Amino acid sequence: MENGPPNALAEDWELLKSFFPSDWREQAEASGALRGLRQDKSAESYLRVLLMHLGCGFSLRETIVRAQQAQLADLSDVALLKRLRKSRPWLRQLCCSLFAERALSAFPSGPPCWRLIDGSLVSEPGKTGSQWRVHYSLRWPSLECDYFKLTPVEGPGHGESLYQFTFAPGDLVLADRGYCHAQAMGQATRQGAFLTVRLNPQGIRLQTPGGDPYPLVHQLQSLQGAGRTAEWDVRIPLPGQAPLRVRLCAVRKSAAAIMLAQKKLRRKARKEGCNCSRRA
Repeated sequence: MENGPPNALAEDWELLKSFFPSDWREQAEASGALRGLRQDKSAESYLRVLLMHLGCGFSLRETIVRAQQAQLADLSDVALLKRLRKSRPWLRQLCCSLFAERALSAFPSGPPCWRLIDGSLVSEPGKTGSQWRVHYSLRWPSLECDYFKLTPVEGPGHGESLYQFTFAPGDLVLADRGYCHAQAMGQATRQGAFLTVRLNPQGIRLQTPGGDPYPLVHQLQSLQGAGRTAEWDVRIPLPGQAPLRVRLCAVRKSAAAIMLAQKKLRRKARKEGCNCSRRA
């Protein structure tokens, strides 16, 4: 068994648990979330089941099936819903504790300026219905939509890009790797926005502060052990302009998560008829 595949359930949970406040069990007891819990059920199993629903987006019914398969709990979807309602003060306290550990406030003093940006495809009814792309922006923490735009799926200027949005000075923008394009990022920063974008190595070039190609793979390989983090000062070249100065952040996945990601990449490569890069 020692040479078998990593246990994703156990490995990822231990990594996640390392980020919890040190007194998370005591918080559960004090909040009353454990009241009525059977003696043979632990607070740890209880929290794992809750996070399967809240963190993974599983429905109540799918959560209880997965919990039964993992031997974490044996309960109905109605019982899980009641547990969720009872656990609200505990989960809120956990979030506040995590903010406090990082000297952050969970309650912004001024108007919210975080913007969560993404896009999605929608199709008209019927087999021959046209497809459209919705570009949208949500404000956090209110989750109010402050902007949306509908465009065709194909054609120049219709893809996922920060060009689809306008920004105000001080906007804090969070976007996925589909928005990792140098010139669009440059325009957003010139409008006064601060960007946090997932890196797409195929869609952007990175340089050292001295202008040399950045040794991305070498730097990432220096992270050994699940959960290890690092950050580096890098530059993104822009044609005819000064390069963007950015902070590149990385976190090492668990062995199980790496295997799952590589499997997904290989499946996508086979579907598209291409080969995976050795860096994948």
